[in-house]
Amino acid sequence: MKRTAFLLAAVPLLALGQSGSSSAPSSSRPPRLIALEVAPHEVMLRGSGASQRFAVLGEYSDGLVRDVTSEIRCSLSDARVATVEVGRIVGRAAGRSILKAEAGGKTATAVIAVEPSGAEEPFSFPREIGAILTSKGCNDSACHGGVKGKGGFKLSLNVLHPRNDYRWIVQGGRFQVLSAEAAAPIVPRIDRKEPEKSLILRKPTLGLPHGGGERFAVSSSDYRTLLDWIRRGAPYGQEDAVAVERVDVFPREAVLAPKGRQRLLVTAYLADGRRRDITDEVAYQAMNPEVVRVSPEGLVEAVAAGETAVLIRAVGHNASARIGVVTRTISPYPDLPKGNFIDDHVFAKLRKFHILPSAVTTDEEFLRRVCLDLTGTLPPPERVREFVSSRERDKRDRLIEILLSSPEYVDYWTFRFADLFRVRGRTTARNLYWQWLHDGIRDGKGYDQVARERISAQGLASPATHFLASDGKPPAVERLVAEELRVFLGRRVDCAQCHDHPFDAWSQDQFWGIAA
Repeated sequence: MKRTAFLLAAVPLLALGQSGSSSAPSSSRPPRLIALEVAPHEVMLRGSGASQRFAVLGEYSDGLVRDVTSEIRCSLSDARVATVEVGRIVGRAAGRSILKAEAGGKTATAVIAVEPSGAEEPFSFPREIGAILTSKGCNDSACHGGVKGKGGFKLSLNVLHPRNDYRWIVQGGRFQVLSAEAAAPIVPRIDRKEPEKSLILRKPTLGLPHGGGERFAVSSSDYRTLLDWIRRGAPYGQEDAVAVERVDVFPREAVLAPKGRQRLLVTAYLADGRRRDITDEVAYQAMNPEVVRVSPEGLVEAVAAGETAVLIRAVGHNASARIGVVTRTISPYPDLPKGNFIDDHVFAKLRKFHILPSAVTTDEEFLRRVCLDLTGTLPPPERVREFVSSRERDKRDRLIEILLSSPEYVDYWTFRFADLFRVRGRTTARNLYWQWLHDGIRDGKGYDQVARERISAQGLASPATHFLASDGKPPAVERLVAEELRVFLGRRVDCAQCHDHPFDAWSQDQFWGIAA
């Protein structure tokens, strides 16, 4: 079985014939509430007025977990510490309180702690103004965050370059793709003398024609934040004293019933160990609106059966949640016999989506599939008759071991991985590279070991010959960087050679930093 490490890292190949999409009839009775959960379990707020969104999830007898936040009663053990609204806790005074959710005879709790506010956090353009530009989609790749910007106004995707964003807003000018200099007219997009007349306020509120439509209303908190910033002289302030290390979303995965809803909670994890609720400071995008739609507040609604991702864009970070929609449920879901660890993953996904696997393949079907998958060839007739007539219980497992030990397996998967690892040409260097790959598959090297050897190879070692072009000279470094990232990260970042990536958080500086 040693050789399977290399193979299974690339293709989850076999679940011993178990796959499919048939579903059993579901019960017509309404599902019964089994348990409640409040997320997050612990909330820490800094000072009066600080808030945290929360969600209450109900586990039901049909196997689905539903968002019941707006359908149940929530209370606090000490109303002097905080107040509770639908899906939101707001701090009032320092202390501790217990949030209690109740429904159908079930309860769930969360601990609420409010700390004294202490010193006011200094203003930061990336954190406060950048969050508005991000959550309202102003710096999206389809708007001013695109490679060319819009209407001469350029912003960086996800506030990747806050100093540049600040300059284009405060100093003005028209963006030029092939020049770092601003083109005329050099007109600031803020008006310090008459802040209400600032372009950055009038355009998104449709006080002036705006191709992107209305982004926020004059009565909104975003408008007030921007107006107050301009009145104070439009300072840049400080970079965030405490960096955001990562952004996470809850739940990362969810399955909805028809017309089901799910609130998303987005949390920033700071370098000092604190967490900050940024649910209202990010932009949401359903990657397949035919499966789900998502509101600007992060409320996901089921549209039709399927699975998709919801992309969350925050200042300097991206996150995503996978959302599925099922039309009916299977309850109880049966226990399925498992043949190997791949079945654990496959069956867990099928259970989540309430899909029963199809019946186990016949011997003839299994033999044909496994031979094509592992060796790329069909078995000879005498082997087919021998396998079908055998009554041994473990004959399928034994066949897999035989095929994995065959020269046909090594040749076929060398061919497959040669394409992945860009083995090309007809030179001596190419032959050495191919032979190194062939020997690695034959010897059962793990994919991680092959990757390390391939990336770190030096001199004239066989994998290092990949870094030689047909003329015996190293190819351009930018081609190598783009190719290595495609092979080992599965990402196309070629365009970041010349400009920041228009759809992902890859900057031109990062590309050339890797190249260096």
